[in-house]
Amino acid sequence: MSILKYVDRLKRMDELIRRKGTGTPDEFAAKLGISKSMLMINLNEFKELGGLVKFDSSRGTYFYEQGCSLKFGFEKESGANLKGGNSFFINSSITIALEYRILLLCYRNFEQNHGGVSI
Repeated sequence: MSILKYVDRLKRMDELIRRKGTGTPDEFAAKLGISKSMLMINLNEFKELGGLVKFDSSRGTYFYEQGCSLKFGFEKESGANLKGGNSFFINSSITIALEYRILLLCYRNFEQNHGGVSI
């Protein structure tokens, strides 16, 4: 699995948790196409990042104890004005806003489970 697929899975997990549509742990794992043990590892990673994930047994779904969502990707800044010579960034207002902790966590996970990262 590439790191991009891993990030997509984390985004899908976040979406299902925010919608309170995960189902039981077995159902949640099946929706993601992973084992229950891998689901538990990923949920622990969410907790490491500050996502307080809990399970509501009466509703049969995971939820965030406090409102939050996972952010990973690029963000456009409206006020940025990057200029310069023959730079790639001439008149560009796009800045990279990658969450360092998420990227580091992804890298650590791949190092531990796959012996390296493939992109």
